[in-house]
Amino acid sequence: MRQIRYLDQIIDDVIHDEHARRAFANNAFDGVLTFLGILMGNLVLNEVVPSVVIQIGLSTCLAIGMSGAFGRYLSERAERKRLLRQMEKDMLTKLGDTSLEREGTRKMVIISFVDGVTPALAAVIPLSPFFLAQASVISITVSVVASLVLIGIVLFGLGMFLGRTAEENMFMYGLLVVAVGFVTSVIILAASIFSR
Repeated sequence: MRQIRYLDQIIDDVIHDEHARRAFANNAFDGVLTFLGILMGNLVLNEVVPSVVIQIGLSTCLAIGMSGAFGRYLSERAERKRLLRQMEKDMLTKLGDTSLEREGTRKMVIISFVDGVTPALAAVIPLSPFFLAQASVISITVSVVASLVLIGIVLFGLGMFLGRTAEENMFMYGLLVVAVGFVTSVIILAASIFSR
């Protein structure tokens, strides 16, 4: 029950807290486009081996997640400590172990968690078909197509989230983010071909 309440609080913060929303959107975009780069690179080399894609994808997801979580935690901690010290100077009082500090710490932990989990999750979703290909449940071609479709779905969902946040047309935002993903894939493809 306690874990469910904490998860509800994280979801509530992602929906209502500006910093958590930004962390969610930016890092989901980073995660899915990073995996798109991995996939496009393998396609250009014409060597799509499920085990290799999985190893590179998982290690990249882990690196992005750890970088997001700890990088954000340390930078947020430094900024919040600085703000707290400035407020202490202005108010001529100590604010350590107050509700203000505790709320700041809670927000910092939640934003760091979102920063770490979001890019990893966004990259793991389109990686999942390659587990099926490795287990010979589907062919490599089907896994590539399924992965590209999942990338499109994740990008469209992210666009709808941004559209809802902006209180504008969610469908158009979804299409816009998918278009950005498509342009990115073309650029990656062109760069990979010319760098061979």
